[in-house]
Amino acid sequence: MDSKIGLITQLNGVVVVTVMCLLLSRSLRLTALKYWTIAWLSLSFSLISLRLGFEYTSFKSLLFTYYFLGEYIFGFLLVSGCRSLETGWELRPKTEIYFLPFLGLAVGLPLLSSDFNDIYAIHALCMSGFFALAARALRRTSFRTFGWKVMNVSLAALALNFFFYSLAYTASHFTAFDTEFLSYNSIVDLVLQSTLGVGMVIVLLEKVLSDARSAHERLETTNKRLEELVHTDPLTAAFSRHAFYGFVKKRGDENTETSGCVGFFDIDDLKRINDRHGHNAGDLAIRAVVKVIREIIRAEDLIFRWGGDEFFVIMISMDAEMATMRMTKLERDLTGIVIEGIPEPTDIGVSWGFTDFSDISHLEDAINKADAAMYSRKLERKKRRSEQPAFIPGHIESAPRLSA
Repeated sequence: MDSKIGLITQLNGVVVVTVMCLLLSRSLRLTALKYWTIAWLSLSFSLISLRLGFEYTSFKSLLFTYYFLGEYIFGFLLVSGCRSLETGWELRPKTEIYFLPFLGLAVGLPLLSSDFNDIYAIHALCMSGFFALAARALRRTSFRTFGWKVMNVSLAALALNFFFYSLAYTASHFTAFDTEFLSYNSIVDLVLQSTLGVGMVIVLLEKVLSDARSAHERLETTNKRLEELVHTDPLTAAFSRHAFYGFVKKRGDENTETSGCVGFFDIDDLKRINDRHGHNAGDLAIRAVVKVIREIIRAEDLIFRWGGDEFFVIMISMDAEMATMRMTKLERDLTGIVIEGIPEPTDIGVSWGFTDFSDISHLEDAINKADAAMYSRKLERKKRRSEQPAFIPGHIESAPRLSA
């Protein structure tokens, strides 16, 4: 086969791969793609220079220099792209300096001999090294996909192929044997380089798909976290008012029968704690109340912070009478508790009121009725306290300790 025809065929294949990389680089912003696009452009320039060098013998020394230089740029950037595929690694001045010996080699090789076959063995050995380094860099990545396998096999085959060229051209200087088969090396290079180019395109698309999938997962995680923050009261970890409206909407959309009771709670004289001991002590008192309410209600019951020191619980499939009986221990559990910032054990009073509801659409009305019942109870408790002598708190040894 005529070597010039084979070279033109190889050039056409390389140009196709170059065009694919250029088209991808318009929409994908990947460091590896940037290096590989320049690499294939350099290889195209290199093969054009080689073709012209065979045609215009008076300029072949310069054109062969361009050929070697383009091939070494291709190899250097091929390795760089493989290194940056996973981490986005970029060339630095201290790494670019490693290319200087190849620049000298590109200039020096045409000066060693006017016969291209005499110097091709050295060049082929260098290219074999580039392909081997690229394969090694690629194997160090954890991005093991189908495209990665195609690239890996192609790089290994190219490394062996060029190493074989180096041996064959070196041996031809010392032993007389038929080198006609070497005229097909352009076709072999075309097949292997085209396979490498296809593997690169697949890897890049898989990389983009993987990055998009990872970004989507991170976005979902962030959205879930934000939703938790929106639906959860940061002080008490109870559900927020926003979460309540979400609960009502969800139950309404599901169109399921829901009945139970609603309990509304309000802390008595929280302002007194805030004024005497500070808002931090008041916040700890609120936490203490929520903690005790959680211990009294069932695991499936929902507790919401309505605002300030007001809370309500939704107890599905439980009537108000049964829920009220559960609350009898609330007062006892909030008697004589120790709160950080308050020097003596403290009694925290809580007023509550419960109302039944038969359907989710009546839930807000039930909350209003429970609020009214709670307020009525609060007035009774306040009147009863005003009729009793002032209580002077004493030390309680067994009081539990609450802290921020």
